[in-house]
Amino acid sequence: MSIKTKPIAIIFIVVFIVSGYWYLTLEIIPEDLIAIVGGQKIFVSDLEKEMERRGGKRLHQIDKNVLLEEMILRCAMIEQALKSGIDKQPDFIRMYQNLLIGQYKKQYLKPQIDGVDFTAEEVRSYYTNHIEEYTQPAKARFAVIYMKIHSKMTDDRKKTVMNRMIEARESASKQNHGRGFGPIAVKYSEDQVTRYKGGDIGWVNKNRPYRWDKKILDAGFALKKINDISDIISTEQGLYIVKLLDQRPSKVIPFNKVKIRIRHKEILEKRKQVEKDFTDDVRHKTPVTIYHKALDRINLPENKEALTLPAPAL
Repeated sequence: MSIKTKPIAIIFIVVFIVSGYWYLTLEIIPEDLIAIVGGQKIFVSDLEKEMERRGGKRLHQIDKNVLLEEMILRCAMIEQALKSGIDKQPDFIRMYQNLLIGQYKKQYLKPQIDGVDFTAEEVRSYYTNHIEEYTQPAKARFAVIYMKIHSKMTDDRKKTVMNRMIEARESASKQNHGRGFGPIAVKYSEDQVTRYKGGDIGWVNKNRPYRWDKKILDAGFALKKINDISDIISTEQGLYIVKLLDQRPSKVIPFNKVKIRIRHKEILEKRKQVEKDFTDDVRHKTPVTIYHKALDRINLPENKEALTLPAPAL
């Protein structure tokens, strides 16, 4: 090779190497690639899916160029949002996590909850096995006369109160008119709530707590006939006599009146159990390690509200 041809050969070799490198590094553009927006790519299939989602029955009316521009703008917005670091902000992360949890529950928990049912046979069986829940207790309406006695009273004073209660009971036994104890309650009773209503305390259910001493209610329910009057009842609060004004026996609520309520209640209970089983399963199959020493380092702030309350007025 002559000296003159050497530079030409060298140039040819350099051009060949550079061209080869350029060819090897040249990105081959897929035939179905429509656009690149930042780091995102839009393919034919993406545009077709969006056309189908948007179009429905009017698919033929969609302008694909307008739609592509909307998709490009959406990608650009996402690109700039990611560059701004929004995806790393705590509020965004929590919102995203909540959305993720919601979608997970929707896909795996909701079908289980929607599948919960309580058949007619189960409703009937529940009613039979829990008949006490659907039995209205016996009710009675009483009137009372009350006289106060306390530990600081002298024996003579207590005896005077007892004699006065005996007198009230004798008067009530002879009475055949008026509401409850009528005017006798006004004359003798010291219960300010009921004395002007003839001592009437209203309807009470058996075996339920009320403001009245249990001994009083038990004595009332022991009365057999309307207008019967109890013996004098001694309690820590004082002396009482009770009159039976009316009564209703216990009553079983018919199945047809409660079957819808039972089904609704049991379906809710079953759904709660399904959700609990679901969350227990998620917790069980997810590895968890708790470092209690680190947890113990967290100190809760003092409740300063208690310290800043105004002092009580003297």
